[in-house]
Amino acid sequence: MNKTGYEKLIKDLGVGNVPESFPKFYEEWNGEGSVLTRDELWQILGRYDLSADQVKELESYLQTIRESQQLTEYIKFLTYCQCDKRYDYYIDDNTDFNPGNVGDVGKTVSFFMCLSCIGYAKRDLVKRGIYEKLYEDIPHRMLRMHMEKFKKTGSYELDDLPWQSNFYSLAIYLFDRFLFVPCRFDDPYTFYRNGNEVIGIADDGLSVDFEGQLILPPEDGTDNTETSKTATIDSSFDTNTIKKDGHYYGAFKKDRKEEFKTIRTETDTEVTGYRISPCGFITKELVTLDKGSWKQILKRDDWLLGFHIPSGEGYVPERVRSSMKPAWEFFCKYYPEIPFKGFWSASWLYDGRLSLLLPDDSNIVRTQRHLFNYSGGWNGEMLYLELYGDCDIPLAEVPKKTSLQRNVATYLERGGKFCEPGMVYFPEELSKDCNQMIYITDKDLEDQRKLFKANGIKGINETDSIEPKAPDTAENQKGGVV
Repeated sequence: MNKTGYEKLIKDLGVGNVPESFPKFYEEWNGEGSVLTRDELWQILGRYDLSADQVKELESYLQTIRESQQLTEYIKFLTYCQCDKRYDYYIDDNTDFNPGNVGDVGKTVSFFMCLSCIGYAKRDLVKRGIYEKLYEDIPHRMLRMHMEKFKKTGSYELDDLPWQSNFYSLAIYLFDRFLFVPCRFDDPYTFYRNGNEVIGIADDGLSVDFEGQLILPPEDGTDNTETSKTATIDSSFDTNTIKKDGHYYGAFKKDRKEEFKTIRTETDTEVTGYRISPCGFITKELVTLDKGSWKQILKRDDWLLGFHIPSGEGYVPERVRSSMKPAWEFFCKYYPEIPFKGFWSASWLYDGRLSLLLPDDSNIVRTQRHLFNYSGGWNGEMLYLELYGDCDIPLAEVPKKTSLQRNVATYLERGGKFCEPGMVYFPEELSKDCNQMIYITDKDLEDQRKLFKANGIKGINETDSIEPKAPDTAENQKGGVV
């Protein structure tokens, strides 16, 4: 294939914000990828009952793309990146693949790229021997919603391209109740196992607040500026978003103070560092592990299976386990070249503060205590969004149909805060009792209760304000991390 050259291609098309690794990928690229044909277009979209005008418009845009050497080259390159190189880089919400110098057809490029990925990715799955029933409906989990929007508005814009691209590139699979997709561990912790016990240790030099939550630096501390977790300390405090009349609740304070900085040292025989509580915070407990007894089981950049939670019933430990087991067997069988270490997820559902608002036998608390939760340093706006539908809804107007909606509203009205922890889960636990805590001990729960009490974090049935207050001086310290 005669390539245009990366800089010329991008400049001629007028492409904006693309990943920094693309020039390198382009040099390695030998013309792989695909632009779907008219027949392939209707094999995918034939089920959506489009109007004659919409059909005509889609076919016209696709023909324009296929008749343009540069647009064809560009979309083939994008499908190659999205399918063959997808685990070598990240895209975020600022990524924009649509070119600006090609007229109206430019607004359709990301859309046709995603549709082209379906057929191109399928070739690899066929080679791997994966049966079609496992993935035939996967892209339509996203496409159904998009085509409804398209029929109403005519818009080609894809909502949350980083997330949706998992479906169009056939990288994500549904097993029983939950979705799974390969990912890399990108947080500053290392995990060790000794028999049935698992301990997490924080990296050296992390800033931690008085609730044991990680304070993210202006950049996430890695060399990869393309990661989706490039949050900053101030990232959730845009004055255009945080309104004085209370359209946003539960965020970390903008001026969070550092309670302590982590230390981690390692020799040929030992590793020493601050222990991570599996309840979801960094402790001040300095532990030393003998490498002869403690095996490293997870470090940064290792491969995991991302665990994603569709809305609906069935968020219970039993269904988590019944989904994880076949997912683990499937990915280990069909992707033997990837050394998976376990499972990973990030969600508001892992926030230990929910145990202040729900009974111990609730599904959320039971499932949370089945996992190894840790602080990712991320704000809790996702809880507000998932429970109430929009972060801009004033707290006084949020729906209160469920007990959780009511309890969270009361908690926030009293000054409470939430966060979005991460979690990991390891394959050795797949055969253990679903009704027992695995990583969390009774002492961990007691330490969490002490941490909440020390920092003035109270449940909705407890008296006084629950607004935590950081100590001004060490001499006057009443709160802090246990």
